[in-house]
Amino acid sequence: MTLASPRPYVRLDVRPLLAEGIEPFDTIMQAVAAIELDGTLELTAPFEPVPLYPVLLERGFRHETEPRGPTEWVVRFRRTGITADDPLSAIAAHGPATRAVLDAHGVDLPGGGAKTLRYAAWAHRLDLHGLLRELQATVD
Repeated sequence: MTLASPRPYVRLDVRPLLAEGIEPFDTIMQAVAAIELDGTLELTAPFEPVPLYPVLLERGFRHETEPRGPTEWVVRFRRTGITADDPLSAIAAHGPATRAVLDAHGVDLPGGGAKTLRYAAWAHRLDLHGLLRELQATVD
C-alpha cells in the first residue's frame, strides 16, 4: 500500500539529533502537530522507529516503512482523521467503509455515537490498535 498524499510532505531527519545525543521525540511530536488531514510526515531515522507506531496510530496516523539500508529507515506517517479518542459517530461519518468495519466488530453507536472508539474497543474486548488499523485503512 502506498501512502501517497496530495498535500506536501513535512520531512524530518532525526539522524543528526540522535548523533548529538538528543532525544528526538519532542521534535517529532512538534512536526506531527503541524500535519493536516491527509498530510504526511516523512521521518528518516537510523533505525526503525517501532515505538512511534502505536503512539501515532492512536493520534490518527497510519504508516508505511521503507528500509533503505542498515542505518537509514524512512517512515511515512499519514494523518487519516481517525483517532482512538474520536466519538463513534465521527468515525462512522467517514463513510460506509468505516461503518462496515464497526458493524463487522459488533460496534453500534450507543447514545448516538457519543462514546469513543477507545471505549468501544474496551467494552467489546477488541484490540484497539487492530481496529484503528482497519478503520484507517478505509480512508483514502
